[in-house]
Amino acid sequence: MSKDAILFCLDSADLSGSTTAMPKFMSKSTTIPEIQNNTGIFTFDLTWIEIQSLKPNLVSPYSSLGLVRNPAAKNMGKILTLSEFLSFAKNSSVPGVLINIKNAPYLASKKGLSIVDAVSTALVNASYDKDKTKRVLIQSDDSSVLSAFKKKNTFYEYVLLIPEQVGDAPKPTVDEIKQFANAINVIRSSLMAYDGAFISHYTDITTEMHKSNISVYVSVLRNEFTTIAYDFFSDPIVEIATFVGGIGVDGLITEFPATARAYLRTPCSNLNAKLSYTILPAEAGGLAGLAAPEALPPAQSPEPPLRPVDVVDPPLPDVANLANPAQAQTPGSEPKESGQLSNAS
Repeated sequence: MSKDAILFCLDSADLSGSTTAMPKFMSKSTTIPEIQNNTGIFTFDLTWIEIQSLKPNLVSPYSSLGLVRNPAAKNMGKILTLSEFLSFAKNSSVPGVLINIKNAPYLASKKGLSIVDAVSTALVNASYDKDKTKRVLIQSDDSSVLSAFKKKNTFYEYVLLIPEQVGDAPKPTVDEIKQFANAINVIRSSLMAYDGAFISHYTDITTEMHKSNISVYVSVLRNEFTTIAYDFFSDPIVEIATFVGGIGVDGLITEFPATARAYLRTPCSNLNAKLSYTILPAEAGGLAGLAAPEALPPAQSPEPPLRPVDVVDPPLPDVANLANPAQAQTPGSEPKESGQLSNAS
């Protein structure tokens, strides 16, 4: 959200890396521990007119390794408002939209902005609340955001983002998630355990979630070979085949949708088609078993299980009335940290 409460689409509230905000708005850089440890230029400190003067940056997560993405088109994009994005999606062939909401407690208590109400209103104005032909997925790492949305509309699908690596999903935790979410979005390493760049085993998280009819999405898939385990032979198609055909995930969050689309549409992805060639999932531990012992990294300790306290957050604070500074300092209006894993730091 901008300072004047305009909703727009961007991966982060920090404009310094994802746009051309530096050095133009360097004077507005600040540190907000509730959001991130690093100094940033935040969207809610700039008006929409100021943000419109920026261009998005096409950022590569592996630029330090010399792997850049289409440098000729680095700043050729456009920052869309949420209403523009919803209109664009509605008039396209995509089956729906996923909206990821971050920092709702901070925006409400410190900036006087209700991002939940604003997104809900935008969806209603675009008639997504009545359109049964388009799926609407609301995602957040904060259960209070999903619960607040669910009170407004039970037609939408709600996705709990779990950005930390976990090793298991016990039933009490799954039961808690089912109260406010239809699906979870987990990182790749929560579904397959690594010893270095080798896969030692696959976890049971997908199976445990499916027992309670909770869908499992995996993120974030990328095509650069440096991000793909050795067991997949540095091939993004084999990685996708393992998640879909082996582990059985229900959806892929990817920065290369054409690659995922190519796999899902080929007959070779059907393990039951009895074709002369089928793209098979990788077997966990298969490659490590062929390597010399001295070539293997040390075995790593198991990741902690996902606990109920890790997924349940306090209710959203009231939206502060910034015309009355005393309200913003009321102890009860302080934003609470997300209930994600305590070892996230």
